[in-house]
Amino acid sequence: MKPQVLINPKSIPVNDRAFNYGDGVFETILVRDGNPLFIDQHMKRFYRGCDVLKIIKPTKKIIRDSIKKSIGKTKNCIVKILYSRGLSDHGYGYDEYIQPRLYLIRKRNIQTKPRCFISLGFSEYKLRNNAHLAKIKHLNRLEQILGFNNIGRGNYDNYILLDERERIIECISSNIFFYKLKKDDYNFFSPELSYSGVDGIMRQSIIEYMKKKKFSITVKDIKKNQIVKFDGAFICNSVSGIQFIKNIQKHKYQHSKILESTFLKFIYG
Repeated sequence: MKPQVLINPKSIPVNDRAFNYGDGVFETILVRDGNPLFIDQHMKRFYRGCDVLKIIKPTKKIIRDSIKKSIGKTKNCIVKILYSRGLSDHGYGYDEYIQPRLYLIRKRNIQTKPRCFISLGFSEYKLRNNAHLAKIKHLNRLEQILGFNNIGRGNYDNYILLDERERIIECISSNIFFYKLKKDDYNFFSPELSYSGVDGIMRQSIIEYMKKKKFSITVKDIKKNQIVKFDGAFICNSVSGIQFIKNIQKHKYQHSKILESTFLKFIYG
């Protein structure tokens, strides 16, 4: 069944399951010079989310054509895709042949200049472990909102979210990397996301880039008390790019101009 496509809608029906239950998935895509960036990676994660939630998937053509219509003549913007299971008045249950709804919302033009030397704290809120929903971008983001409630406290720019076992997972809306420097070689580390968190598009792209460049990259569990073992760190997402970290609470990191130059070239060409 084809979804109902709504381009830059002004409203949403009150019986939409996305509105009532967060029943759906979403992607936030940066558009630069009229081109949606990392579109293949976004679509792959989008489809994975549909598979997990068992929502009928739209074709790639429908998604690409809809993104193009949403962008219009705008060169630089953000397009948000919200994909709902559809309209329903049956509580948590729904009809077998429910028609999905594909919303595309164009947001304001933004400048994606990296802000280096940000300061991080630890959120008081702990992420719940749910391997079934880990890595996908479903529409229920209350955990991130609870984490965001810390912003502005303690003079930190952003907050790290831990799970219930004190493992570092991510920041509010970005992934995190750590690195160790041995002579002229960098060893990179990123938290395991099999239990919770979102497998960010920029995270995926950086890991792929590191492998191509023969950097050492390890995905593993990283505990809160292990932050002192690393020489540096940065956070990333597909909209704001990469931001290097000057400190996590009282622990300070060194900044690598070589890495900054390398990643800026990777992101901005």
